Amino acid sequence: MSHIGKFSLLVLFFSSISLFAQQNSKNELAIVQREDWNAQEPVMEMKVHKPKFITIHHTGMPQKPELSIEKKLQALQNFSLKDSPMADGSIKKAWADVPYHFYIATNGEIAEGREIKFQGDSNTNYSLDGHVLIVVEGDFNKEKVLPQQWESLKELISYISDEYAISRNTISGHRDQAETSCPGSNLYQKLPQLR
Repeated sequence: MSHIGKFSLLVLFFSSISLFAQQNSKNELAIVQREDWNAQEPVMEMKVHKPKFITIHHTGMPQKPELSIEKKLQALQNFSLKDSPMADGSIKKAWADVPYHFYIATNGEIAEGREIKFQGDSNTNYSLDGHVLIVVEGDFNKEKVLPQQWESLKELISYISDEYAISRNTISGHRDQAETSCPGSNLYQKLPQLR
């Protein structure tokens, strides 16, 4: 084979790889972005961190399939930005933004919450530095994780793990970090399957 023929084959090979890479980037996980749900700007300064761990939460509230993910995130942000009463009667102090980095709705849609470069927030006492917080909609002490939520959680874990080079061995439930029942028994018992 001539040098020109070999060169042509190399060009064809690398062109194919380039085209494959472009197609893969287009098939990335669909995530509703902050601007798509009309997120407000954060109301105070937030701490920058490097994502190193993945921590799973549940909303702790009944699932609301009738509401769009945009409405759910807007309601969560309104709750987050002010002092708000909790179910146990205590008052949650205002946060700068929604506390979680990602939200998974009942239909499996995924939305971006707080920008991942900023440390999240919690009502419980643990170091949030490096934790990527994912919340799945529902009270999983009472409700089941819906199949579409579980599939989205698996896809999101893969995406975060690859994108930020985070080992799946770092996946934990909120209850592994603090005194809480979150993310509920029905979700917590499934977490080993994600590691």
